[in-house]
Amino acid sequence: MRNPLFRSLSLALVAVAVTPAVSGQRAADATASATARAAVEPGPVRVNQIGYATGADKIATVVAAATAPLKWQLTDDKGRTAAAGTTRVVGADKASGDHVHQADFSHATGQGVHRLTVAGAGTSVPFTVTGEPLHPDLGREAMQYFYFHRMGTPVEAEYLQSAAHAHAALHPGDKSVPCYRNWCDKDSGSGADGKGSKAGEEQRLNVAGSWADAGDFGIYPVNHAIAAWALLNLYERRPRAYPDGSLSVPERANGLPDLLDEVAYGSRFMSGMLPKSGLASHKVHNHEWSPFPVKDIAAENALPRSAMPPSTNATYAVARTNAQLSRVLRKFDAEKASVLWASAQDAWKRAEARPDVDHPGTGEDTDAEGGGDYPDTQNSDDRYAAAAELYLTAEQRADGSAEGYRTAVTGSAHYGEIDAFDWGRVAPAGTLSLLTVPNGLPPADLSRMRENLRAVADSLVATQRGEGYPALISGATAYPWGSNSAVVNRMMLLGTAYDLTRDRGHLKAMHRAMDYLLGTNAMGISYVTGYGAHRETDLHDRLAWGQYPATPYPSGWLSGGPNSADISDPVTPTGRPAAKSYAGPGTAPSAWSSKENTINWNAPLVWVATYLKSTAPDLTSR
Repeated sequence: MRNPLFRSLSLALVAVAVTPAVSGQRAADATASATARAAVEPGPVRVNQIGYATGADKIATVVAAATAPLKWQLTDDKGRTAAAGTTRVVGADKASGDHVHQADFSHATGQGVHRLTVAGAGTSVPFTVTGEPLHPDLGREAMQYFYFHRMGTPVEAEYLQSAAHAHAALHPGDKSVPCYRNWCDKDSGSGADGKGSKAGEEQRLNVAGSWADAGDFGIYPVNHAIAAWALLNLYERRPRAYPDGSLSVPERANGLPDLLDEVAYGSRFMSGMLPKSGLASHKVHNHEWSPFPVKDIAAENALPRSAMPPSTNATYAVARTNAQLSRVLRKFDAEKASVLWASAQDAWKRAEARPDVDHPGTGEDTDAEGGGDYPDTQNSDDRYAAAAELYLTAEQRADGSAEGYRTAVTGSAHYGEIDAFDWGRVAPAGTLSLLTVPNGLPPADLSRMRENLRAVADSLVATQRGEGYPALISGATAYPWGSNSAVVNRMMLLGTAYDLTRDRGHLKAMHRAMDYLLGTNAMGISYVTGYGAHRETDLHDRLAWGQYPATPYPSGWLSGGPNSADISDPVTPTGRPAAKSYAGPGTAPSAWSSKENTINWNAPLVWVATYLKSTAPDLTSR
């Protein structure tokens, strides 16, 4: 992930990112963007381009300078009027800079294909109103993202949406990577056992079995942990969502739910990030940025690659992922679950011994420049999230260590914390696990957590209602790197709240947030590949771009979204309103600030798409 909060970008890095294979890209980007956008520019009547559940709020955003309400008409596919009314004038929308109206046709519950026409503004793209799930395949397609990004094994045509994306194994050499500048043996805090390598032997780590993190091929425990957690949390809430045989993966006939197969594969590297003693490596990546696009897998695999120096939060990430994975695998594979449990406990002990070691960041003597930094100087939230997973697993196993982990949970300053979360702020993930998995915490504490979650969900509903477009981000703030991930993560909060409260306002807000992702936004596009008449068609991904445009991007990938907080690429526009800080069509090689895709953005997309499908009956007409 090319976030400048995660890494320092130099002019040399930019030169590496845009290789001769796409030479002249920057010069051509503006022209390509203008040409492509002129061809697909959506109109001012912005709707969810897929459609609406019959019982959902159905609110279009209309870009119009008029200061008085405008008449609107909803027609069906035969041109008959299904509903009519007048818009509500919202006025200036701070996030986008647009002057907008809203047309609320929630009372129209007739099913079928419709269009919305607003006087003086125009007509929307066609969309569906239905009592059935709106995008029944989106969760499954979003899950295919992870197989596409497997490393260490050939990615085979029969499991892909397009055979053209098949390729030989990426970085099979990850089964034995050196520690950058031999830090594993130089690390001054080499752990309680003091084990090191034999004289003359440099320690190497086996980190085989992973997902490429994002548009590059780095692997990062802290980012992997939040992605794996989202998928495993989905399983723990809806264990029948993706049973064996439901996904296109090689393991689809082994008796294990396919969702768990995928997470188990992508998480293999986590235990291998632990050296013989001491803390886990913070990350593994090349010594220089991979070319864009990558078409020669052998050349990519030949690039020097190392495990970078360690951190406490990476070690807690190993502990919490392995503990949670052990818990869900136990009834299917007790032996593997026990191995993971031992690794989780080992990682916890190592982190507890050195509780405040931060990754030093990119520098000539400490780190190579071919990957993200993922800097995080607060480790208490990582400790709490890990303690929560270890406590829940220890209690499930009737392990004698449960009381110690429980004390770490209840004694944390983060105990019960519920709020927006991401890879760097993970305490809410720990609390959400405590609200998902039955446990022996005091009922009063769990009740307080549920009430806090309700309050957070209510505040998200209020934020959304105050915006011209139905984002779950306040327009009074900058849009962060990966703003769409902020939206889907907050949708997870709304969904969990609905599970616990049955407040339909929370579920309706989830649907409105999906409206935002699928077209009711300031760019007027669907940010999910393969969905919508005006949709994202190119993302910052070295492998997928290698076949573009002859091979379309697979369906079900979430774009990072508008970013006005910190732009480091040459094509994401600066000086624009937050919701419009997004690069145009055809610019993906140079648009890492706004058009990248990542594991921790697609994982919550899987969660919310699956959730909306399973709860579709709750929003039919009544």
